[in-house]
Amino acid sequence: MSQADELSTRLLEAWSEANLNKIARNLIRLYQEKEFEKLNIISGMISEWLEIVIEPDGKGFSKIISLYHPDRGDFHRSQIMAAAQVKDMQLLARFEHIFVIQDIEEIAATIESYEDIDYVPEYEWDVQDNDLSYFQSKKRNPHNKCRKASLGGYTFYEAIKIRQYGDTDINFPTYYLEDMDEIELSESAINDLEGVEYCIYTVILDLSFNRITDISLLENLDRIQELNLSNNRISDIDALINMEQLSNLDLSNNSIVDVSPLFEMEKLEYADLTGNKIPLRQIT
Repeated sequence: MSQADELSTRLLEAWSEANLNKIARNLIRLYQEKEFEKLNIISGMISEWLEIVIEPDGKGFSKIISLYHPDRGDFHRSQIMAAAQVKDMQLLARFEHIFVIQDIEEIAATIESYEDIDYVPEYEWDVQDNDLSYFQSKKRNPHNKCRKASLGGYTFYEAIKIRQYGDTDINFPTYYLEDMDEIELSESAINDLEGVEYCIYTVILDLSFNRITDISLLENLDRIQELNLSNNRISDIDALINMEQLSNLDLSNNSIVDVSPLFEMEKLEYADLTGNKIPLRQIT
């Protein structure tokens, strides 16, 4: 057996669904208990491969949980097998960080003492903290169904899941969206921005070449600095007025006739309005 074959065999075992379930379960437990400092210690253990920082308020957790989320297992395993076929040791080495934390139960025990939690793999996770469900039941989560056939497009939430996992029928907690600083969903057949309201820390957002008509759900995303909404079907841009940090805006090729909300945006440096039927009196 070659070195690549031997390493890939170990990696496939480490990236198995059972092992990912174990890792994710313990990460979620620490998050639920607001043990953010301990999560940051665990994140630091894989810093040789990945830079993940868990802030004192828990921001950054979605990066580590999405890395070891069981729904990503098939993707990781396919990458490992592909690398093994061509004997790509460099690519295989990128997956070795899991060896560091695969015994997470023992690692967590060295940080704190806690009662062992039995886990049955076939059970669905439903870890709740007050009203927040980290892994929502498919029966209760209306977003899991792909509505392309009935609506002729996707919601923002569905498009994110497709971009991340290639499927809409997966559990994807909305708090993942809070850690996304930059989002690119151009040409994603989006016709409904449902879900975008959770992107409260997003700085750069590209939703160009979609089928968006209503942007009202953007109104509370006040950290956005760059926004591309070109080539959509937007007519009303009142929702942009609260984007006090917005400096770069592309609204080209829409159906906008009133751009007066932009006049109140002090940090706006550039706005592309070509392809709209804006009255000359508004721009002269």
